[in-house]
Amino acid sequence: MAYHSGVKTLLREAVSWMAVVTIGFGGVYFFDDIRSLAAKTIAIAVPLSEPSIPEPRSSDEGFERSVTLKADGRGHFVTRAYINGQPIVVMVDTGATRLALTYEDADRLGLRPRDSEFTMKSNTANGIARAAPITINSARIGDVEVKNLQGSISEPGRLGVTLLGMEFIRRLERFELRGQELMLVE
Repeated sequence: MAYHSGVKTLLREAVSWMAVVTIGFGGVYFFDDIRSLAAKTIAIAVPLSEPSIPEPRSSDEGFERSVTLKADGRGHFVTRAYINGQPIVVMVDTGATRLALTYEDADRLGLRPRDSEFTMKSNTANGIARAAPITINSARIGDVEVKNLQGSISEPGRLGVTLLGMEFIRRLERFELRGQELMLVE
């Protein structure tokens, strides 16, 4: 009987160690996927709150208006912009083509496209998504403002933050990336 209980204990320990090794291997192998899922979960659970969004520094040197943004801990330029006069948290993104509103931000602005209006396709980090084309009257960060922008509204849940892309940036006089600062000049 002692022999059988020793074998059972040995088997239990072996199974336990196999589980630990399997979980450890899975954690290492799927680390990027787990980290991405955790980041999305945290972003959903803890939305960008107004107090944590840094205000851009504006300056009026000579005849040009400019604003300087500081990169966040991930190196992204997240700030408060005013889209059609309403405050929206945006990420200034040179990799984005246009102003891409989250469905939720568009809803806050009173923009509610019908399903049939989602006629555009966009390549996103989460795959291909549909979007509804729109025209934005104005987008402003600090004192820097661009009018009549082509943009889009992403499908619900497909975009975590509104992107202020090259449609905004290319209409400026210039922009400069200096280390952890992005200066936008109108």
